Amino acid sequence: MNMIICGATETGAHAAEIFASKGFNVTVVDTELAALEVLGETLDIATLTGQPAAASVLKQAGAEDADAVIAATDIDEVNLLCASTASYLGADRTFATVTHSTYLDRETLDYSQIFSVDSLICPAFTTAQAIASRLRNPAAITVEQLAGHTIEVQLFEASRGASGLGRRLADVELPVGARLAAITRGDDTYLPSGVSTVDEGDQVLLVANSDVFHEARRLFRSKDAGRRNVVIMGGSPIAVWLCRALKNRGFTIRLFETDRARAEELAEKLSWVTVLQSDPTDPSVFTDEHIEHADAFVALTKDEHNILSCAWAASLGVAQTYPVVKRTDYGPFIEAMGITKTFNPQDLAIQEIEKRFSRQRLTRVAELASGALTIFRIRVGRGAEVIGKPLSALDLMPDCMIVVLEHDELTGVVPSASEVLQENDVVFAVVRQGFEQELRKLFAVK
Repeated sequence: MNMIICGATETGAHAAEIFASKGFNVTVVDTELAALEVLGETLDIATLTGQPAAASVLKQAGAEDADAVIAATDIDEVNLLCASTASYLGADRTFATVTHSTYLDRETLDYSQIFSVDSLICPAFTTAQAIASRLRNPAAITVEQLAGHTIEVQLFEASRGASGLGRRLADVELPVGARLAAITRGDDTYLPSGVSTVDEGDQVLLVANSDVFHEARRLFRSKDAGRRNVVIMGGSPIAVWLCRALKNRGFTIRLFETDRARAEELAEKLSWVTVLQSDPTDPSVFTDEHIEHADAFVALTKDEHNILSCAWAASLGVAQTYPVVKRTDYGPFIEAMGITKTFNPQDLAIQEIEKRFSRQRLTRVAELASGALTIFRIRVGRGAEVIGKPLSALDLMPDCMIVVLEHDELTGVVPSASEVLQENDVVFAVVRQGFEQELRKLFAVK
């Protein structure tokens, strides 16, 4: 596999390290010779000095035969131009990292389509989504996200007192856009039908549009009632994305930012958030704001400040602490401090690229119950048996359940029974063990 990485930035260097360790032939392009020399001394890669967006430089780097080009300079516009040029030259897959939210707002304009870039990757957005997923589902046994930030799928234990327990699923009023996709009872895991019931202690797989997920979850897990209190330190772009991801999800959010101008800007932008122009690690502020009673403390400033702040918050009684930490060599110290979990934006961005790069027409996303069920991402092939029929008319149960229709890499929905699939549609399906061969036939996937 031949990969070109444009930009010896933190993200670019991390990508070079990850993909080189996986056996890729990696070439890093940058204008700064010194940065390339540092990478060349520590990694088994090739380097090339030059302007990453210049067609002549990309040709010299081998863009015409590249399996992937990752544009990861510090300038969004350079990344878009670089990935677009690489795509025109013949690169198989192109990825551009961006920081500004404008480029992710597809309601106004789809920049990936305009520039012919396969995927736009925003480390701040990806990090915010990862933190939000953890905050929304702290008791989850496992959490996966499908179709960007619009779909959630979670496996959790049903709890006593929930209104959906002991009733046929056909009689449980799940909100539109939610689907119960699997039940595990003892050693038995299966795809549920309308006559199935959920009992206390069952593990259930719930798939839902993000805006109704919390409502649907309460039908099977009553312990999650009540608003949760989250404190965010630092008004970075990650904070903005995080607040948006938690909106209308049962959270009371307090965002602390020490810079007055930035605090005023955030207060205007995030009307559902209480923005305070102060430092939550100031003992008097911590006491006056009763931060010790918060359910979670998220630190989004500098590495060392984030780590120490979360360690202090944990020592004073905050149950969940989440610092953003870019340095990987702090791991042993963080673990000793009792911090819940750290998030590395560069690492999460590369994981997102890896996930998208590895996708094929049939991609295994996750396994449940030691492989009894598998979640697949499937692109519908030409002439597939499932084309042109409403989902309700497809003879898939009890072996397969289609749970998500992907619109693009950022959005998707839980489809209705009347949804009709077409060639090249992308769906996620929960599939019983041993059904993969039949699945390939149904969806015309070789």
